Amino acid sequence: MFAHYTRIMSSRRDFLKNSALLVGAMSFGNLPAAIAPLPEPSDDESYWKLLRAQFPLSPSRIFLNNGTVGPSPFVVLNEVQQDMLEIDTTGRYGGHEETAIKALAGFLGTEESEISLTRNVTEGINIACWGLPLKAKDEILMTGHEHVGHATPWLNRAKLHGVVIRIVPLGKTAEETLKNFKDRITPQTRVISIPHIPCTIGQVLPVKEICTAAREKGIFSLIDGAHPPGMLELNIKDIGCDVYAGCCHKWMLGPKGTGFLYVSAAIRNDLQVYYAGGGFDNGWDMLSTPPVLKGYIDNGHRYYYGTQNASLFKGIAKAVEFQGQIGKKRIENRVKQLAAYLQDHLTRLSPDIEMLTPVESVSRAAQVSFRITGKDIQKLQNQCNEKHIITRYVAENDIKCLRISTHIYNSFNDIDAFLLETEKFLKS
Repeated sequence: MFAHYTRIMSSRRDFLKNSALLVGAMSFGNLPAAIAPLPEPSDDESYWKLLRAQFPLSPSRIFLNNGTVGPSPFVVLNEVQQDMLEIDTTGRYGGHEETAIKALAGFLGTEESEISLTRNVTEGINIACWGLPLKAKDEILMTGHEHVGHATPWLNRAKLHGVVIRIVPLGKTAEETLKNFKDRITPQTRVISIPHIPCTIGQVLPVKEICTAAREKGIFSLIDGAHPPGMLELNIKDIGCDVYAGCCHKWMLGPKGTGFLYVSAAIRNDLQVYYAGGGFDNGWDMLSTPPVLKGYIDNGHRYYYGTQNASLFKGIAKAVEFQGQIGKKRIENRVKQLAAYLQDHLTRLSPDIEMLTPVESVSRAAQVSFRITGKDIQKLQNQCNEKHIITRYVAENDIKCLRISTHIYNSFNDIDAFLLETEKFLKS
């Protein structure tokens, strides 16, 4: 039935053969002694098979949940491991902070001074949520598709400070979504805080147009960017937002527990700092009378502080380098191609499949979410788990759907294997 399904078994054999390119024995918990060089970039299917061997993912596992966490390639894991070993061998303290910031700024299209190093998206959103100058009854526009890490900081501020959250429904098209936001702006609206791509249905929101509308009204714009970095050919400056909180451990394939916060230089002095520590200041003096803090440093370091894992910073730079060797546009094209193939074939399987991800090209990327009328979709997830096909059940906001994420280590054969299980589930 599926164009690629007949190649599933042969692909497994091909992968095992290609995995031999990894020099040195590898077992669970150990990295290979040496790593096969990255193949020359190509759009040919054989290139993506070779690229799959750059990841430690078991060949018996089909991982379709990159939207939760992205497996790092061997080069990133090795970079982190070797630097951690050096630190514990030599007693070195810190390092690689500037390297990580420079890599991120280049990757995201920002100034280095606008990047702060965080541990995850949630941390970045909290910094922005609590730092923006708001008072009781000020309104924040959000969606009904928020991740807990984006929703709860604002819910907490509403509980403590009396700000008001207004929910804007997503449209079926980018144009309809933009109209919905414009129509709900009032004189009390102070912030538009939205996901670039919701964790629920993978819909790409027209963030550039929404941020333009916010700027024209003097409204702050905050983007939850958990998914697009490493998935899309992203340029944050082009979006025009005030704040963009992202992570490196999903589509960027970087070390776990790494993220970034972009704060536009234009609003840096509007976004108040509340947590303080080494590196955030322009000087302090505990011996003066009274003791004094002389001010905040004029770059992104004002929003982070203290001892962090410097080896993870080095891993961020290596992840950026890895993606650069493949090509950001090539990655975007590949992951979109896989997702579009999945979406198109799902809609053909049965009229009972309710597609939640829009089908228009500007509103879809590398995540596809759907439900099946009359069936508990979580049972399909359990069925797939038994076949080592890993997906994500979305319970947030009572959506109750199944979400499939595609990345560069996936293949059409992986998609066909999932489609086959879905077909079996429909007939059961």
